[in-house]
Amino acid sequence: MDEPSTSSNLCKKLSYSIHSYSSFLPTYAPENILQDNQKDQSSRWSSISNSPPQYLILKLQNTSIVKYIKFGKYERPHVCNLKRFKVYGGLEDDTKIELLYSGLSNNSEIETFNLRHTLENSTMIPVRYIRLEPLESWGSNFNYSLWYVELHGIDDSHIISNEISRFYQFREETLIRLCLKHFRQNHYDLAANVLLHSSHVTLEHPFLSQLYETIVTHGNYEMAEISMDQAINDGFLEGFMKSQSFKPVWSLVKEHGNASKKKPCMRGGHQMCIDSAAGIIYLLGGWDGQKDLSDLWCFTIATGTWRCISVNVEEHGGPSPRSCHKICIDMERKQIFVLGRFYEVQSYIGDYPQSDFYVYDIEQNQWTLICADTSIMGGPKLIFDHQLVMDSISSTIYVFGGRVVASSSRCGANESHKQNPDFSGFYKYHVPTNTWTCILPDTYHEIKYLDGVVTHNPQSVASRGGHSILLHSKLRRIYIFGGQRQRMVQRCPEFLWYDIETGITQSMPMPATVDKPPVGYTQRATIDTDNDEIYILSSLSKDKDRKEDKVQNAFWVYFIKQNKWICIYKNHNSDEQYWNRMQHIEPCPRFAYQLVYDQKNKIHYLFGGNPGKADAQNLRLDDFWELKVHRCTNTELSIQCKLLIRKSKFQEIKKKDKVAAMQFLQTSVSELINHSDTEQTREFQETAALLFKDDNQSGDISDEIHKWRCNLFDKLCNFFPKSMVQPQENLVDLISL
Repeated sequence: MDEPSTSSNLCKKLSYSIHSYSSFLPTYAPENILQDNQKDQSSRWSSISNSPPQYLILKLQNTSIVKYIKFGKYERPHVCNLKRFKVYGGLEDDTKIELLYSGLSNNSEIETFNLRHTLENSTMIPVRYIRLEPLESWGSNFNYSLWYVELHGIDDSHIISNEISRFYQFREETLIRLCLKHFRQNHYDLAANVLLHSSHVTLEHPFLSQLYETIVTHGNYEMAEISMDQAINDGFLEGFMKSQSFKPVWSLVKEHGNASKKKPCMRGGHQMCIDSAAGIIYLLGGWDGQKDLSDLWCFTIATGTWRCISVNVEEHGGPSPRSCHKICIDMERKQIFVLGRFYEVQSYIGDYPQSDFYVYDIEQNQWTLICADTSIMGGPKLIFDHQLVMDSISSTIYVFGGRVVASSSRCGANESHKQNPDFSGFYKYHVPTNTWTCILPDTYHEIKYLDGVVTHNPQSVASRGGHSILLHSKLRRIYIFGGQRQRMVQRCPEFLWYDIETGITQSMPMPATVDKPPVGYTQRATIDTDNDEIYILSSLSKDKDRKEDKVQNAFWVYFIKQNKWICIYKNHNSDEQYWNRMQHIEPCPRFAYQLVYDQKNKIHYLFGGNPGKADAQNLRLDDFWELKVHRCTNTELSIQCKLLIRKSKFQEIKKKDKVAAMQFLQTSVSELINHSDTEQTREFQETAALLFKDDNQSGDISDEIHKWRCNLFDKLCNFFPKSMVQPQENLVDLISL
């Protein structure tokens, strides 16, 4: 899904009127959604019932390209808010081009969603009518309500005129392609050839046209296998391979050559970073349940060995014992930077503790205090639960969020300050010039008065704690995910990015409630810039007031280019005896753990944490895990394609000679089956059972064979990108009877 073009001067708020509706309750008229009156409970459209279909149809003042939609809500959660809904759009009021399927969070925050506004060939979708269709409210069996709707997009007449022409041309070409597909499938070869040459519209990529000839026209199954191997080698099936199911495999890290059994002790709130090029993981500090630690360790992946670099780095000019600090590594210059720590301010007497900032030179094994207090140098105050990333290209560290330890509000006795702590803003530190810059201060907690009304100071990036931030060095973006603002008001934009070069910040709308990872304090995120993927591991939460925190271990993948989330691993078991049995198979739920990603070898590493046991509150963990995510390989995909082709050939042979079909099944098909795989074995047995099924041998079988071959071709087309293949729809499906 494309992102809103917030940087374009052409993208603006669009005017619309209410065209039609399904129903409404008295006083809750559809026109209410034109005004954003958050404090007025009656300022909304409300349907009479939740019986489908319920809808609102909006008519834009001008035909436009609608890029995104904003929903305002009531000032408090409401049972009639939309948990699920769809948005359609088109040039006619009965056009149902789906632009969005998502859901609103049940809170008072304005939510913005990208709308689908382009077609497969990058043609934009011109829209005059928008249809909003509620599907489910947050309250069971309650009617639906919309409080405020705002549309943004482009209505420049010159652009829209061109896009309407392109849209109609695309629609015409799609119709012709549907006809070509129908004619070819039904042996209307003359009609297909005439239409093909007169329209100059191609049905599909030439490679697939040749594959059709090979399979359907000539029945050359051997050449079909060679063609599919060629397609794999040429990269045509790369998109399919990336979209296939991941198979996560947890295992305890094998620690070789460790006769003395030296390894980091049990801890939580520690920090880890990885030098993927050198194959070394670094671990610093943490809390062992009794005290803060200041030891520094490294783990060499190739040899599987831990080495203690220093039992106490403070004795060598390094930082004092600490936890909830953050570290980042500059792999180019072999330096590790350390910032922040947790501090018990309530019992502190005297001057506020300072925000010291250290760097460790790996090759020289030397610590340097860069600054005793970053706040004096224009940087953040002493913070914890923040995040930082290193951009080695510009030698710049980016620091975002975190709770401020030392401030007059946090050190005061006012209870409201403890419930609403100060948060740090968005900073960057340029290493070569030793310069701090505040990109965006935290102003979320400040208020201002406008015409007697108290409003929060608007801010595109609300600071938070316990979040994750990731740097995509190639896209020059920093991604921010999750975190909490305060215990009772968690809602910040859940997922957003910041463009390093332009300074533009963009909130990324999250999908429907069940199709996204939980947010909070316990997620850990990593990024693979080669595959354009973000990985999020969520585990046990320490905030018991929220239902969402019941979620246990889960691993999510976010595909940046497709703007798509998938969950590849879940284990919500909370039974202690179960996890005792699983202690050598997969890590138990926890918080205050650390996760790093070896991009070179595509492996995650997890160490330690707090299992959150009520009867052992000082217990910490020292288990060390690796997570490998198995993907579909070229060889596996080749076997998958060959199996489809040979099963189709078996079906054709069976129709003519069952003995030959049995021999083919026992040799050519069987050799592709993994007989240790229960599912593959079952499918093989079902295929073999077809030999004993009576076939109707009367009449010409050529039409039946043609359908089988067409069906095989359609199945193989599913491996190719949508832009290469014939339309998935069928012409006859467009006929309404």
